[in-house]
Amino acid sequence: MNTATPNELHRKLADVSDLIAGTRPGNRHQHLTKLHELVGDFSRKGLNVPPNLRRLQEDLTNEAIESRFDNMPI
Repeated sequence: MNTATPNELHRKLADVSDLIAGTRPGNRHQHLTKLHELVGDFSRKGLNVPPNLRRLQEDLTNEAIESRFDNMPI
């Protein structure tokens, strides 16, 4: 059970955002699992998911999809 407070969740969001910002663009999607967990944490607490978290999750999801196609032979 997650007992994180709203402030702790926002701090975790800042930490994950910083981690992603420090990652090379082609590898950022590797942190997508952390974002999914964080979105779930906000939802389980009954809190609105911050728009910047939703946007980042969407961006990394798109990057993950694109990376699959980058490795496909033509």
